[in-house]
Amino acid sequence: MQALVLEKPGVLSLRETPIPRPGPGEILIKVMAATTCGTDLKAYLRGHPQIPMPGVFGHEYSGVVEAVGEGAPFEVGDPVMGVHSAPCKSCLWCRRGQENLCESIMATKVLGSYAEHLLIPDRIAKVNVFHKPKELSFEMASLLEPLSCVAQGIELLDLQSDDRVLIIGPGSIGLMFVAALRLLGIENVTLAGRNRARLDVGERLGAMPSLLEDVSGSFDLVIECTGSVPIWEKSVDYARRGGKVMLFGGCPSGTHASFDTKRVHYDQISLISPFHFGTNAVRTARVWLIDHRMDLSPLISGERTLEQGVETFEDLREGRGLKYVFKP
Repeated sequence: MQALVLEKPGVLSLRETPIPRPGPGEILIKVMAATTCGTDLKAYLRGHPQIPMPGVFGHEYSGVVEAVGEGAPFEVGDPVMGVHSAPCKSCLWCRRGQENLCESIMATKVLGSYAEHLLIPDRIAKVNVFHKPKELSFEMASLLEPLSCVAQGIELLDLQSDDRVLIIGPGSIGLMFVAALRLLGIENVTLAGRNRARLDVGERLGAMPSLLEDVSGSFDLVIECTGSVPIWEKSVDYARRGGKVMLFGGCPSGTHASFDTKRVHYDQISLISPFHFGTNAVRTARVWLIDHRMDLSPLISGERTLEQGVETFEDLREGRGLKYVFKP
C-alpha cells in the first residue's frame, strides 16, 4: 500500500509498505478520509515527542472495515469513525476519572492514517471506534479526534449561557471551540487572531471576529489556541476578576511562561490546561458531529492526494488553508 512517511522534520516521502494483517480483536480499515491537524504540522516543522520518525504519518481518520481479527467488534464492510487512542481503564488516573492522563494511553496510540490502510489495535477498536452514520460524510467523521480534544476542554468548564468568551487563535481547534460553544448556547463568543481568512470562517460559525491587537475588555473565559508562549502569558490579561483561562495550545518542550502573580492570586484567575481526551469526551464529540446544527465543513480547505503531502504541509506552514483531507 502507499503511505506518507515523515522521515524527519521537513522531509516527507511516499513509500510502498506492506498491508497489515489484523490480529485478535483488531480491525483493518480502508482509509476513506484522513484530515491534517496542528499536531502533525508541528511534527513536520520541528518534530514531536509522540510522533516517531521515520514513521507513517497522520492520526485523524474514517474508513471502511476491510478485514477483522478474531473477536473484533466490527464486520467487513462497516463504515467506521474513531480516534487513535483509548485508556486502559485500570491505572490510577483512569480510576480517578482522568482517563485522558492514562499512564499507557500514548503507548497504545495508532498512527499512520495518511495511507491506504490503517490497522486499529484491539484496545482502541473495542473502546473508541464507532459505526459511522450514513448521513455523516467520511470527511466530517474524520474530525472526531480533534473535536474530542475540544470536548475534553469543555468538560472542565462550568459554562453559563451569558458567559463572554474570547478564543485566541483562529486555527482549526479555535474554530471547533467556536462551533461547540455556539452549539451549547453560548452567544457571546469573540474569535481573535491575525489571519483574516480564518477569522472570516469563524464569523460563519457564529463568532465575532477581531484582530488580536484590537481586543479590549475582560472576559469570563479565555481560550488560548495558539501554543505560543507570549500569547499564553498575555491571555491572563484578558480575563475578568474571577475568570478562567484555558491554555489549550501546546507550546514547544522546554519553554516556560510567566504570569503576574498578583493578578492571578488577588483576581482569582483560574488557569486550566487540558490534555488529550477521555472516553466521555469522545462520545460527546460524536454526538456533536451527528447533530445537524454543527457544520464543520468550512474547516475543510480541500482534498489532497498522498502525492501532494509536501505541498499540503507547506501550504499549512504558510497559513494557507485550515485542514486538508487526504483520500488515499
